[in-house]
Amino acid sequence: MGLGANAQVIVEETNINELDVKFVELVGRNKVGFGKIKIIVDYGQELKIFKSQAIRSADGTKAAFNSMIDGLNFMEANGWDFVSNYVIPATTEGGNNEVRYILRKR
Repeated sequence: MGLGANAQVIVEETNINELDVKFVELVGRNKVGFGKIKIIVDYGQELKIFKSQAIRSADGTKAAFNSMIDGLNFMEANGWDFVSNYVIPATTEGGNNEVRYILRKR
């Protein structure tokens, strides 16, 4: 299945579907008090202070997802396939492990 003309994944005001990147890494972060998660996307971009790596909607607001599966379904619908995932163990007692997901552009 090819990408539709409307396939967009906006990160830092950039539609990453228009870039020459083949892989991205997703990290889910809990949004305190909202019961939703924010998904951070690393596509190899230079990290800048005060710039968010979160997925944004077409109107520029940070997208919030019900779960990582919700975010993975969003990415799949926009031309990205799951490849693998791995866990980064918690660094503090009682902390949460962090699961990261690797996706490949179709």
